[in-house]
Amino acid sequence: MARMLAQTGKIGNLEIKNRMAMTAMGDMLAGPDCMVGAPAIAYYEARAKGGMGLIFTGIVRVNDTDGAGGFTQLSLADDKYIPNFKKLVQAVQKHGTKLFVQLQHPGRQSLAKLTGGPDVVAPSAIPSAVMQQPTRALTTEEVRTVVAQFGDAACRAMQAGADGVEIHGAHGYLINQFLSPFSNKRTDEYGGSFENRMRFLIEIMRDVRAKTQNKLPVTVRLSVDEYLAAVGVPMPYIDLEEGVRIAKAVEAEGVEALNVSCGTYETMNFAIEPISFAEGWRKDFIQAVKQAVKVPVIAVAKFRQPAVAEAFLQQGIIDFAGFARPVLADENFAQKALDEQDDSIRKCISCLFCFEQLNSGSHVVCAMNPRTGFETEYPEKPKAATPKKVAVVGAGPAGLAAAVTLKEAGHEPTLFERAAEVGGQVVIGKNPPKKEQMAWLLDYYNKKIKDLGIDLRTGQAAGADAVKALGADAVLVACGSQPIVPSIPGVGGPNVYSVEQVLSGAFKPAGKTVAVVGSGLTGLETAETLQQNGNATLIVEMQEGIAPGAYFQNVVDVRSRLAKTTEYLTQHQLVGIKPDAVVLKNLATGAEEARPVDAVVLAVGYKPDAALIDSFAGAAPVVQTIGDAAEVKNIGMATRSGYRAAYGI
Repeated sequence: MARMLAQTGKIGNLEIKNRMAMTAMGDMLAGPDCMVGAPAIAYYEARAKGGMGLIFTGIVRVNDTDGAGGFTQLSLADDKYIPNFKKLVQAVQKHGTKLFVQLQHPGRQSLAKLTGGPDVVAPSAIPSAVMQQPTRALTTEEVRTVVAQFGDAACRAMQAGADGVEIHGAHGYLINQFLSPFSNKRTDEYGGSFENRMRFLIEIMRDVRAKTQNKLPVTVRLSVDEYLAAVGVPMPYIDLEEGVRIAKAVEAEGVEALNVSCGTYETMNFAIEPISFAEGWRKDFIQAVKQAVKVPVIAVAKFRQPAVAEAFLQQGIIDFAGFARPVLADENFAQKALDEQDDSIRKCISCLFCFEQLNSGSHVVCAMNPRTGFETEYPEKPKAATPKKVAVVGAGPAGLAAAVTLKEAGHEPTLFERAAEVGGQVVIGKNPPKKEQMAWLLDYYNKKIKDLGIDLRTGQAAGADAVKALGADAVLVACGSQPIVPSIPGVGGPNVYSVEQVLSGAFKPAGKTVAVVGSGLTGLETAETLQQNGNATLIVEMQEGIAPGAYFQNVVDVRSRLAKTTEYLTQHQLVGIKPDAVVLKNLATGAEEARPVDAVVLAVGYKPDAALIDSFAGAAPVVQTIGDAAEVKNIGMATRSGYRAAYGI
């Protein structure tokens, strides 16, 4: 029997071809003028072509000043945006997919440098604890102006041919800020009582209805629980009881569907979950809303596998399954789910590379899928007329991506891996607590290697001679990196271990005191692994802060699980190791001290093996270094590096 995911559904009078919706994500694929261009069209069309029944655009501005949420954000703040937006709508619709435009105002969750003024705006002059921008309260007249801007933008969406609009009232953005007593301290008609806090959203809904003449279905996205208790905020704020009340009020006003979510920037890990959150963890609060309303409910619940979303549909918890990051990882996710080819899906591993890159100023990307956001840069092309023999040395993420890309392009890759299995650092990277989903990367590539018939040679440390023996036209050196070992007294002692020894289980102490030198994400995960066996950990870091350079959501996630007794020593340098102690230099004072420990684990980073890389010079007409062998970064950058090199052959 066909899955419920494959059944048609309705939002108002609009029929959707299946029960799968790509929910809104910031894409930042517009040009500097915020116009729709080829990159945005290609990105959204790929997901429509991939079988999605419904696609919500990423956040779209309703004004280009205080409503700006990104430098290259899509906009419908002016009629000039309509013609290009129409091209995006048509590109999606030609595949039978419906497109809803999500209208948003960031409020205090913006940046002053984006708004063109000295501050950001909000219901009240309370800065976001995350953004920490100068914040002023909107005047009553300004509130009414923003209401009208939502209606005007909805009218433009209709003129562009969109199938519907979504009003973004979730995730701590402006409408959420008005709804929540945590952020709304106003004393006019837009603050105070529940009815007054609802007024902004209700007026927006009415203005949208009036200006679209009731011709478009309207959905509203809500954070029905801000989860602020998790960060120590006392009531009042939107908890589930209040969230359900808001949902019922929105339904009473007249809405075609509710898109149920949670969290704000202050509770980012609930809104955009890291790897530790289980699939389907949102079930209870979604079900609470579903039981309270009659209109269709759309929701994400960290669905990564179609079967989990299918179960939610079967149980009547949702009417439409929302997928966000999974559709970044595999643009054909929906079609594979419809065809029940679940084991072929390139699953999202929740590494948050996409959000890390967005927060650094990039457009949408994906660690698992190097084409995401680069669809115009890497268009699909015919298979090579003259296949080339390519040696790929190393089967970590870069080598795996390269080998698969080469084979799919019609070339003949030979993939060498000195270990007994593919995956490189991911093989042990999946072993810390809550990291099991990392194994999906290995599952995906092992299946691709088998299905494509790639010549894989494990247990072979390929050298230049092996490459020459192949008669390769090119060699891609993806031999990864090696741990950095500082040159200090005692570093070669029997009480000194590597991260690999801990994460592989080769070193598994119990009830000991262990110094972990280096507080990057790897160091923190190593400390957490050690703590599972009752070890006390001392984390030593030369910089002023913990995990310098690591993405904050992942750091917050791991640190939340580290023992409260974990000791952090920042601004301390390891200068020596004794059989029963580490010698540390306080970089602030210059003083040295010995701290007693039973063992030391070095987590100070990795570096390319320059001698090994250099040994491949001249082994083939084309020699290119990729992944960590070129520059030590992360899975996303390694995958992109391998893909780009292979695409160019």
